[in-house]
Amino acid sequence: MTYTPPWRRVCDCRCLVHHRLPRTTYNQPGCACTITCATQPITLLAHQWDRALFLDQGGDLWHVPAMANGTWDWDNATTVDTRADVHDAGHVIEHLLRQAANVLGTSTD
Repeated sequence: MTYTPPWRRVCDCRCLVHHRLPRTTYNQPGCACTITCATQPITLLAHQWDRALFLDQGGDLWHVPAMANGTWDWDNATTVDTRADVHDAGHVIEHLLRQAANVLGTSTD
C-alpha cells in the first residue's frame, strides 16, 4: 500500500465544509474537521498551549487553538511566524515533526 499525503486525501470526518473533499486550506471559514480527519497532517497536541501544531503541505508550522469538547478553532489557525510567542519553540517542534514524519516514512512536502 502506498502512502497518500493528507492534502491528497478526502475529508472523512463529516465536516460540513469538506466532507468527501480534499482540504488544503486549514483556516477556511466554517471548517469543523477533527484532528483525526484523513486530511490532517501529522499533528502534535500541545495541551500546555491549548492548541495543536502541524506542518502544512509546504512544510510550514501551523497552530490551531483548541476549543471546548475536542473541537478546533480552524477559523483562527495560522502559521507560527516570527511574531508568535512560541516562535523559538516552534523551530524545535517543526524539526521534531519533520523527524517523526521521516521515521514514520511519510513525506512533509
